[in-house]
Amino acid sequence: MKILGAGSLHLVYALLILLHMQTSIGSNSTTADDGVKCIESERQVLLAFKQGLVNEHGWPSSWGSEEEKKNCCEWEGVQCSNTTGHVTILNLTKYSYDRHFILRGNLSPSLFELQHLIYLDLSGNNFNLNHIPEFISSLNKIQHLDLYNCNLSGSLPSQLANLTSLQYLDLGYNNFNSVKNLEWLSRLSYLQYLYLSEIDLSKVNNDWLQVINKLPHLTNLSLIRCNLRDVIPQYFPIINSSSTSLVHLGLSGNNLTASTFQWLFNFSNSLVSLYLSSNQFRGPIPETFSHMALLEKLSLWNNQFEGKIPKSFWSGSLSSVRYLDLSYNQLSGTIPKSIKILSKLEILDISFNSFNGVITEEHFSTLSNLLYLSMSSNRLRINFSRDWIPPFQLKYIHLGSCKLGPAFPSWLQTQRNYRVLNISSAGILESIPVWFSTLPSTALLIDLSSNQISGILPDLSRNFSSDSYALKIDFSGNHLEGTLPSFPANTTHINLSTNRFNGSISSLCAIIGMSFNFLDLSSNQLSGELPDCMKRWSSLQFLNLANNDFFGKILSSVGSLSLIETFDLQNHSFSGKIPSSLRNCSKLQFLGLSNNRLSGNVPGWIGEMSNSLSFLLLKSNYFVGEIPLEICRLTNILLLDLCNNNLSGHIPWCIGNLTALARKDIVARPLFPYIGYAGNIASIWTGKRYAHKVPIIWKGREYICEDLSFQRTIDLSSNKLTGEIPIQLSRLSEMHQLNLSRNYLTGRVPPDMGQMRQLESLDLSHNKLSGRLPPSMSQLYFLSKLDLSYNNFSGKIPTSTQMDTFNASAFVGNPTLCGPPLTPSCPGDEKLIDDGVKYNQQDKDEFWKGFKSSMKLGMAFGFVGVLALKIDHPWKHVCFLLSNYMKVYLSNLKGCLCLIVSALCW
Repeated sequence: MKILGAGSLHLVYALLILLHMQTSIGSNSTTADDGVKCIESERQVLLAFKQGLVNEHGWPSSWGSEEEKKNCCEWEGVQCSNTTGHVTILNLTKYSYDRHFILRGNLSPSLFELQHLIYLDLSGNNFNLNHIPEFISSLNKIQHLDLYNCNLSGSLPSQLANLTSLQYLDLGYNNFNSVKNLEWLSRLSYLQYLYLSEIDLSKVNNDWLQVINKLPHLTNLSLIRCNLRDVIPQYFPIINSSSTSLVHLGLSGNNLTASTFQWLFNFSNSLVSLYLSSNQFRGPIPETFSHMALLEKLSLWNNQFEGKIPKSFWSGSLSSVRYLDLSYNQLSGTIPKSIKILSKLEILDISFNSFNGVITEEHFSTLSNLLYLSMSSNRLRINFSRDWIPPFQLKYIHLGSCKLGPAFPSWLQTQRNYRVLNISSAGILESIPVWFSTLPSTALLIDLSSNQISGILPDLSRNFSSDSYALKIDFSGNHLEGTLPSFPANTTHINLSTNRFNGSISSLCAIIGMSFNFLDLSSNQLSGELPDCMKRWSSLQFLNLANNDFFGKILSSVGSLSLIETFDLQNHSFSGKIPSSLRNCSKLQFLGLSNNRLSGNVPGWIGEMSNSLSFLLLKSNYFVGEIPLEICRLTNILLLDLCNNNLSGHIPWCIGNLTALARKDIVARPLFPYIGYAGNIASIWTGKRYAHKVPIIWKGREYICEDLSFQRTIDLSSNKLTGEIPIQLSRLSEMHQLNLSRNYLTGRVPPDMGQMRQLESLDLSHNKLSGRLPPSMSQLYFLSKLDLSYNNFSGKIPTSTQMDTFNASAFVGNPTLCGPPLTPSCPGDEKLIDDGVKYNQQDKDEFWKGFKSSMKLGMAFGFVGVLALKIDHPWKHVCFLLSNYMKVYLSNLKGCLCLIVSALCW
């Protein structure tokens, strides 16, 4: 609905032109009784055209080379002149829309030998990124050319300028390269309909405006999502009165600003529909819109308009408006009762703004034509009396976040034909009424979520036959109770999460629709074993049964969910092993089995999901054995949680292969983020994002996370892991959280730990780690949670601005660890030797011993070097030999003394 009419208007205009052409060229000859036979050469052209294209459903049966199909004027999509027999109309678009009959292949040049074509429509087919042949200019009689959405590429050939009879041209929604010149369009002086949507016109600067001004008969213009730059009308000549004939104008999805209005308002006396959505318009809505007396459709959604709607909108000057969309702006103020002046309104969308105040039945008292009402996400209170009977029958009701409660809106009982009902977050506190069981059979989406509706949900299947529309239901976040009711067999989306439902879920087995793709029953009181009917749900993409009380084994039939992306059975009492049939679920992104009683090994076949799996949560089960090496193949993994099991052995050395944890450009796909689409009608979108609530441990505390797309976590804590921390772990530079605590790990912390600079939480506590903490840890600038307690670390705690923020609890239980915040300093800190170099008395290792002896040798060789300056050249070679010897012998000095000797020798 946001670009309402973009496709349907094209079809209407095309039909009008077609009817006009049929009148002008004579009635269509499609039967032998008419006596019209097609010309053989043109028949061969059509057969050659067919030869280059294929379709999985086959061509229309009337096309063929057989003798009985010889008359091409009788072929579907072909029409001939009843006087000359020439093919004048070729329309192969209706098959792609009506029967999914999409032609695929090459656009044969032979087609343009049909010199008498007046009407050519190939839209909606697939021509494999072919170019438009330049010799299309040979069709000099053509009046209607429609190549919309044909998967064409290349550039727009300037030879199109030779089609001077064109009245209708649609090249939109293809893959044409950036266009630099549109001047050729100005030669098409008879052009009335021009559609170039989805073609990048950013390189033509303002040429598009100059061209439009040169088309005196243009009535319909669509430049949707063309990347148009801002319009500067003062640089162009005054528009002639002959060019102010625009009736339908679509400029949505560009980068236009308020300077466009100066040019736009030249058409105040002609415009009937105007689409300016998704641009860069700011400030108040101009009063000038109210001067467009003929305006019927106005779309300004998704801009940055602010302030109040001009009073002139409600003064009667826009009395012809049927479609008004002001949604997704920053508009405020109240909605006056004078809105009732717009008595022809069919579609009203003011959602996602900051309107406030009270809406009463008086606002709608004259709006008997209203079909679509959207006021969601404002601060409005809907105050209709309980006995009010609206004058309209709505098809789309979007009142989410408006205050309708506390009573259940009784006026909804009068609406018998709606497709969408969204009254989520409406403050309703009542029990669900009995009459709610009589939902209209036209319903596509019912959203009552996030209220406090109580009671027992009635049987919802009674009003829906097998041929009814597919139904989406969201009653989540209420106080509904009792057993699950029956649902229509063709339900596609069920969300009953966060209620009080109990008992079995076997009633869901009645859903056998091939489009059933979403089921969320999480956070209820459901129990029992899973019914063995999942094989019926082959289209299911999202399954969330978390936080209930199911038990038994996870059935092998889950492997039949071949399209499943999210599989969440967390917080139950499931036992046994993870069924191997899950390996068939090749699209799985999220596998959540935490907090169950599952046992056995973590299966190696999980590595087969390397192309999809991003979230693996197996914590708090009874898994044993080693972490399989195959887990390192999960290159898309972002959250790996195996904590609180009985895993043993070493952390796999190949863990550095989890490359998604090392890449900045990886962002997980949202896990089924939106509800609200049903069928292909964009207008029923509720704008509501689905929140998959997952409990995670973050910085030592459990949180409910609703957005996992930015998680970067490995948690292997509370197991029986041994061995050292693999140095390869340091490669995972984009990880946010690492928890290896409560294991039996030994050895040192990897020296390059500082490379993990995105770490916010690091927990290595309760292990047997030892040695010095690597100085590179001072580079963990984002670290806000650190726990290294109860290990055997020694030496000085690295210092940095970030490390200095942690208190002693992060380091306790390491007897030989010293420095702030455990102790004021380490023994011998800040003592200076004579040359001012700091040293520590405890560090009398080989470096310092070597340094003292090397100083003596350095003085001796330095003396020799001075002498070398006074003697013959051959002695210098001796000095250089001594210098090279010292580089080896005195390597602990890192070459410093060697440089001194080299300088002296030179």
